[in-house]
Amino acid sequence: MEMFDSVVIGCDPTALDVAGAIRGALELFRLRVHLYHLVQKRNVIEFLGGHIPESQYVVVAAHGCDPPEGLGVTFVRVVDKVDGKWQCEDYRLSPPDIEKQVHLPGRTVLALGCCAGRKPIADAFLRAGCRAYVGSTTYVDQDSCAMFAIAFFYHLLSHEREPNVRHSDRDAWRKAAAFDPAREGTGCFQYYGHEMPRSGEATNGQTSLP
Repeated sequence: MEMFDSVVIGCDPTALDVAGAIRGALELFRLRVHLYHLVQKRNVIEFLGGHIPESQYVVVAAHGCDPPEGLGVTFVRVVDKVDGKWQCEDYRLSPPDIEKQVHLPGRTVLALGCCAGRKPIADAFLRAGCRAYVGSTTYVDQDSCAMFAIAFFYHLLSHEREPNVRHSDRDAWRKAAAFDPAREGTGCFQYYGHEMPRSGEATNGQTSLP
């Protein structure tokens, strides 16, 4: 990643504060940030369908869901027109929905919702064509979400400070997760990617902290 590269952030109405905090930090890093406030259900569908600017990285500031509701990603309090009337609803996508509706080929997705980093969700994003997927495997507060995302991009830009240092997505994930390795801190974020694992890492596309 280079300075002035684009990053796209999409947030539901409940996550505008954390999305704004991340945007401010990334713009300080001299990245170009496109922030989408996903107010309507159709906004979510268009965003996940790839109707966004070119960028290698997409940040999804929404929510995750866990059993008994079922695994998935939820955009809370979006509006949709039903029988001619606008209604507020939660728009949840299960792994099969994700495979059908997400079209972000070759991009790395950071999902900031609680439990949005569970393997079935990550696998669905990868099957939909994403290059890599990062999300929390448990419940996480917005402070940890913001710190993880900011640290992730900070380390992706390490070579801007030290020309001989260049981090991959996986390297940046490791360093950002290590900022607060507690189970409900930044350490709860998990990385999933298509590339071959290095020695000692899992062989199912998932990588873990040492």
